[in-house]
Amino acid sequence: MLSAKAQKILNDYFNLPFEGLSGVRCPYFNNFRLKQRAQLRVLVGKGTPSEIVEEAKIISVQYHAGLFDKTGHCCLHNEHTGEKISPKDIRKFLIDHNLGIECSGFVTQILRAHFLETSGVDIVRKFFIVSPRHILRYLISLLRPVENIGVRHYANDFNTEKISLDQAQSGDVIVMLETGKKNNLNHILLITEKIGDTIKYAHARAWDSEGKYGHGVSSGEIKIIKPNGSLLEQQWVEQNFEGEKNETFIEAKQAKILEIRRIK
Repeated sequence: MLSAKAQKILNDYFNLPFEGLSGVRCPYFNNFRLKQRAQLRVLVGKGTPSEIVEEAKIISVQYHAGLFDKTGHCCLHNEHTGEKISPKDIRKFLIDHNLGIECSGFVTQILRAHFLETSGVDIVRKFFIVSPRHILRYLISLLRPVENIGVRHYANDFNTEKISLDQAQSGDVIVMLETGKKNNLNHILLITEKIGDTIKYAHARAWDSEGKYGHGVSSGEIKIIKPNGSLLEQQWVEQNFEGEKNETFIEAKQAKILEIRRIK
């Protein structure tokens, strides 16, 4: 099982801690297209749930959106339209203002809490991110480690080791390198629990079928139906979708490298 603090962060991504309103699932946001540099981590898809909430409040005040009162609570009604505010409204606001979490940021924030609580190790300080030979990038990685840890760092033998399907447990990750239709994407899943022959995972993702406002953090299961088989030979289920309708499974199939890995 994940540690108590890690589990709380995981739960908070699925139900962002907005005061006065529950049920806001964190959207997906990837800074790849915008390529903003030297920004707060919450603005580049690497923030904690509480950081995302606080930034939403700041932006709401800045743009007079009227979604929060002066105490930081979600208003019962939008002060401009009079309409009752719903989790859907907040999610739309977050997405329209590029607030959310990307896959490696999601995994990093949860595992950072997990290892700090269970072993006293801060993995973002322990990770090899860039060689000291590249002095400027190295110094930046020391100052902003969370912002500079991506999927490939979880696939790096300096930081993690490859393990077999039968060894998988909570806190391990599944990395997909060079996936997508053009094999130009990387993705990562966090294994949250293993119960019997079922691996439970969580991740931040955007399925094409969900459109502009349907994406976000999600959870799924990999049911081990062939213990001696590969990951792709197992039964992947997410949002009640299997096979070709499960876009996470499709990404796994498209990946040039698909591995289960454990932090050293």
